[in-house]
Amino acid sequence: MSQVQQLYLLQQIDTEIQEKKKRLGEVLRAQKETKALLAARKRLETAVADLQSWQTQRQDLNLALQSLKNKAKSAEQRLYSGKVKNPKELADLQSSIESIGRQRSALEDEILEAMIMLEDAETEKGAAEQSLQVLQADWEQAQAALKIEQNELALRVHALMGQRQTRLGTIDPPFLTEYDAIRKKQNGIAVVKIKNHICTGCRLNVSALKEKKAREGEKVYCASCGRIMVV
Repeated sequence: MSQVQQLYLLQQIDTEIQEKKKRLGEVLRAQKETKALLAARKRLETAVADLQSWQTQRQDLNLALQSLKNKAKSAEQRLYSGKVKNPKELADLQSSIESIGRQRSALEDEILEAMIMLEDAETEKGAAEQSLQVLQADWEQAQAALKIEQNELALRVHALMGQRQTRLGTIDPPFLTEYDAIRKKQNGIAVVKIKNHICTGCRLNVSALKEKKAREGEKVYCASCGRIMVV
């Protein structure tokens, strides 16, 4: 086997290594949580915070209402106890009871509104949980497949690196130096095939003379892209 043919086999190995490493990078990046999953988790966090806020507000309002009820009860007991004889004090007690009643009515309206908001918050929390569960399940299922692919890619790259090392031992150093130099200039592709009289590297025609020399195992270059060509 000629040195040019050995270079072509090395090129095939290097091309596959490049492709596998690229895909491995994509697989690793795909294992990060998606924007949709992050958004769903954020939605649930917000829903939980809102629910807790309305629960606290309802609790505070109920405590305030109970306090007003106690004040009203105390004032009514004093008003109707018969112990208060002073007309002004009686009038003040009556006025206080009426004021407490107005405060109580306003507070009950606030409690009703808080209960409605609390119900809405509970509904939103349930919807957010369900959405997150669906997205999380889909993501975890995809992760299992990605983990398998990651392992397969890593094993294949390891095997290819071993094959590459073996192939390097069959190629003379000057050929390797030139091969590496062309690869750097041509996006990792230094050796290409001639197919139907066309360079598969740049898709331009190859002269009959160059194709004949390549067929005979000589080292020939594409006049357009400068890559080494083989048949």
